[in-house]
Amino acid sequence: MIPSAPPQNIQWVQSPALAAPLGPSSTQIICTSCGQTIFTSTSRKAKSSAWWACILMCIYGCCFGCCLIPCCLDSCNVVNHKCPNCNSYLGQYRP
Repeated sequence: MIPSAPPQNIQWVQSPALAAPLGPSSTQIICTSCGQTIFTSTSRKAKSSAWWACILMCIYGCCFGCCLIPCCLDSCNVVNHKCPNCNSYLGQYRP
């Protein structure tokens, strides 16, 4: 008879950074790199769809100022979240 190994208790631990969803504004999380509780620093960048809309609007005769409207819309931007302490990339919010 072969003795069986005792059952092992396995615990799943969720990363603190993944516990709070990243949104369009700064979020309080624990940085996975430095371990500090921080409010993320955010930066916005226009999606490629915003630039394509701008080009199409220029082709069809919209004035220069109006064609940049898609770049100002929240739904046409991605938001990158970084740690202000160690400057590590924490994630991205895509609407």
